[in-house]
Amino acid sequence: MSKYQEELLNFAYNVEAARNKMGWTQADLAGEMEAVESYLNKILNARRYPGFNMIHRIAEALKMPASDLLKRVASEEELRLFREQLEEKHRRNLERKKQEKAAARREKPAPPRNKKQL
Repeated sequence: MSKYQEELLNFAYNVEAARNKMGWTQADLAGEMEAVESYLNKILNARRYPGFNMIHRIAEALKMPASDLLKRVASEEELRLFREQLEEKHRRNLERKKQEKAAARREKPAPPRNKKQL
């Protein structure tokens, strides 16, 4: 894992821990920050690293210093388990989207026949 990926995972872990400690859902946190929930979801799933401004918006919403979100507080084992959980969640989401796409294709009505074909 690259240093960038480690930092991203660590940040996501810290935000998740702080959010859970406050008893908030992702939607609660997004609302508090006035942010788009889907973007926040990518951050919390370690798929997108937030910019400086977003880090501070998250910290303000969680009522904590931004530096606390960037510190390494989790053990190697905790981060490994967190990463595995995120990977499994991502795999399930991909499978769900694949199934939804297949179901939509099955439900799509046949195009109307051209009169010339009759």
